Amino acid sequence: MVVVSALAWSQASQAATIIFEDNFNTTTTQSLNQTMFTNWTVTSGSVDVIGDNGPYAFLPVGNGNYVDLNGSTGQPGQLTTKMDFAAGTYLVSFQLAGSQGGAGNVDPAQHTTTIGFSLGGSSQSITLNPTDLLTTYSFWFTTNGGKLSFTDLSGGNPNVGNLLDDVSVSAVPEPSTWAMMILGFLGVGAMAYRRRSMHVHAA
Repeated sequence: MVVVSALAWSQASQAATIIFEDNFNTTTTQSLNQTMFTNWTVTSGSVDVIGDNGPYAFLPVGNGNYVDLNGSTGQPGQLTTKMDFAAGTYLVSFQLAGSQGGAGNVDPAQHTTTIGFSLGGSSQSITLNPTDLLTTYSFWFTTNGGKLSFTDLSGGNPNVGNLLDDVSVSAVPEPSTWAMMILGFLGVGAMAYRRRSMHVHAA
């Protein structure tokens, strides 16, 4: 029975459907204090779009474009989706790196920068050192609905921030759907067990 339940849980997780994704490679262009995004609005401060083949390629080649969440105006940035998400449960995944020191290593290695991210009324935060490498983070959010935002929190370096890339949001089936799937798998397992028992008795 445990195996069946685990299988049902796995199937429910796989049923999550990506409804939003952006790697910034084709939906914006590299620019300091960029405001032109297909899927986002700069709702506070400023952000820079930097990356491969540009003057501020702080990450290894192959990562394309990415967003420095603290632009070049001295005002920490906030990036918010244009898309509104309905009430429900979501898996939010993204890649985040430290500032890598910025141009001329203006962000000292012992300095930390925190970003907050929220979906509707639910929020989380991550604090990184400048040298932290690009890492994928995933969080579950259950929300009444709203937009997804990433915010460079005050107290960081005034001109360089953490680097954001590859954002995706997946809708997760409702708990009632999970329950039906689990019951379905349990039913299949029970039928298989009964058939096996009948064959054994017949022998």
